[in-house]
Amino acid sequence: MMGRGAAHTLVVLALLLCADTALAQRTTLSILIRGTNANPARPTAPVNNLQELSAALAACWSPPPADRERGPVDVIFQVSFKRSGELFGKPRIVEFARPVTPEERGRYYAAVAEAIDRCSQMPFTEAMGGAIAGRVFRVNFIDMRNRKQAEVPWPTEKS
Repeated sequence: MMGRGAAHTLVVLALLLCADTALAQRTTLSILIRGTNANPARPTAPVNNLQELSAALAACWSPPPADRERGPVDVIFQVSFKRSGELFGKPRIVEFARPVTPEERGRYYAAVAEAIDRCSQMPFTEAMGGAIAGRVFRVNFIDMRNRKQAEVPWPTEKS
């Protein structure tokens, strides 16, 4: 018969193992947005790896106009797919990289919803569909539009 302390330890270890498994199944895709996408399009080519999935999501995304005074907004959302390429559950926005106004929040929610709708049903190959089925993807659209870069001169040698 197992003691109370040993049983408690086993329960804690089981919970930690489940948490580690859940974290291991989450994959982050960071996608740089360098400009507007006037013609967002549904993917037509088969998606066979994470790089192609990132490219397909970027092609579906049409970012809202950037606010010049407040700067660009990076948006992070979670999405999951079935083996067939259909959405598994509802995508949700997790966070913004900076505080946003209610108007900005609404524009970004709408843009993410339109992009995900445009991208589903994702044309996964059989192997990719099996590999990603049910997996949670954390998608980070990094808005590089109007982003100020550090103005550091290139070091030169004096003669």
